[in-house]
Amino acid sequence: MLSVSIKAVLLAGLLLLLTGAAQAQAPPADAALSSFYDQLNAYRTARYQPLPDLEALSLPSSFSGADLRALNLQSRHIVRVDLVYTAFRLNPTFNQRQLNLSRIRNLAAGVPGLLQDESVTWTLVEQTGCGSPAECQPFFHGFVVYVARHATAAASRADLDSLTRKLRLLDRKLPKKKKGQGKRVACNLPMSRFTVRQMAHHLRQAYTCAERTPQIVKFQLTVDEHGKTRRVQVQPPRTPLCAEALEEAIRRSVVFASGFPINRRQFGFTVKGAVRLPVRGWRPLAGPDLAITSFALPDSAARLYRVFLRKRNRQHKNDYCEARITRTGELLAAADTTGDELPLPADANVVSRVMQRHPEWPKEVVVTDVTGSMFPYTYDLLAWLQLSALDEQKTFVFFNDGNDAPDKDKRVGKTGGLYHVKTDSYEPIKNKLIEAMKGGGGGDAPENDAEALLYAHRLTSDSTDVILIADNYTFPRDAKLLKNTTAHVRIILCGVRDYINPRYLALARQHGFTLHTIEGDIKDLSKLVEGQIITIQGQQYEVTKDGFKLVQKT
Repeated sequence: MLSVSIKAVLLAGLLLLLTGAAQAQAPPADAALSSFYDQLNAYRTARYQPLPDLEALSLPSSFSGADLRALNLQSRHIVRVDLVYTAFRLNPTFNQRQLNLSRIRNLAAGVPGLLQDESVTWTLVEQTGCGSPAECQPFFHGFVVYVARHATAAASRADLDSLTRKLRLLDRKLPKKKKGQGKRVACNLPMSRFTVRQMAHHLRQAYTCAERTPQIVKFQLTVDEHGKTRRVQVQPPRTPLCAEALEEAIRRSVVFASGFPINRRQFGFTVKGAVRLPVRGWRPLAGPDLAITSFALPDSAARLYRVFLRKRNRQHKNDYCEARITRTGELLAAADTTGDELPLPADANVVSRVMQRHPEWPKEVVVTDVTGSMFPYTYDLLAWLQLSALDEQKTFVFFNDGNDAPDKDKRVGKTGGLYHVKTDSYEPIKNKLIEAMKGGGGGDAPENDAEALLYAHRLTSDSTDVILIADNYTFPRDAKLLKNTTAHVRIILCGVRDYINPRYLALARQHGFTLHTIEGDIKDLSKLVEGQIITIQGQQYEVTKDGFKLVQKT
């Protein structure tokens, strides 16, 4: 830190310079400001380095009204504020907290509504790389304000042009989907150890729960390449009296002798089915109480082979599959970044990476933010879909935060800009996504994620398993709408640059959601207790009364 005398001069200068810059807004009360400060993220680093992927504007300790006007908040919005200072102190009695509170108060006076804007992430950054006034002099002291430009019609058109160019490039690199294209290879459905009738008989013996309410319960098995069942999950809603007992009974009854055989190789797979309760084994008129409804391969297998699952016909007495070999390679990374294209973020392929990491996910309902900040990730989603086998219908909901409605007119729960499609084909999904992007680019930072999630849930009332693709730095304005949700939401966070937005951690803890980044998966946050400090992907967070806050960054 600087000496006390230097700090006193700087603090006096701040107060004088900001007198003219302050707007006609009452300053925050001391208690409210102190409470706000106590919840801020905070970490230490040898020397502060601005994030490379965001537009950063520096406001030194001696910032003026002119510096504030240079932020040009008419055409862009603040997404993050870092207050940067040094740990060195010449006088042990110096109070860094009081100086930081004064700085925040002055900034808030110059930018009305800043402290009340829940979409802005605040961080205290203490630099530890200097040990004297001379060494600390070149270190930055003040605010680093990260901004994002408001979406405009011109920017949206540029994003769409770039997206279509990238998709055309990817399409040229993919094998054409023509009849007879590619060498046909051997393919058989996984062999089960029992017939369906035998499975139903085993299930009746294994499941002894006294079910009385007639119902159909769906289930999903995840099976490895050796035919061993790794996971059984009764699909939501979990209405059976003894759901865990039913899952164990299915595990013992639905048994496979191998993986999914294609071209003399074995692959893991997922299998879906249904059980009729109460279980009686075999009913003369209705047949067995257990049915296998579909198989699905992981995306890694879809990269190697195009597999088509066929229903029985005159030539085939049972369901069967066909497969053709295709080219392999890192086609998802085939983005065209030449010319005036912006560099892609480090996690530009987070969607495909997470989807490939979890072949067991149903992936039946996907909700995606398609505002301007999400452009690299919408391409990644389409690229993943183009390389994947869409064997079953899936529901996609795309949202653009209001179809370019003015920010002042956006109402929680009624923002709009929602587009959906249910299909098992790639082209309708791509067309609907592009239609949503044409409809609007977003505008301000917060989006209407919760409105889109609830809309998807209404469209697919038989499924409560939803994947949400969201921006790490733009927390939804309407999260309170999820208060009574029963959906199990898996949130793929895009744009995680240095740490996970604590608001998403709090949302996941409150509702039992899971979070997924390019590095890994974050689960079971609801089991944490207040005051606990945990490490998530190298960063330490403290569980607070109101959620989470970053307390140490490595």
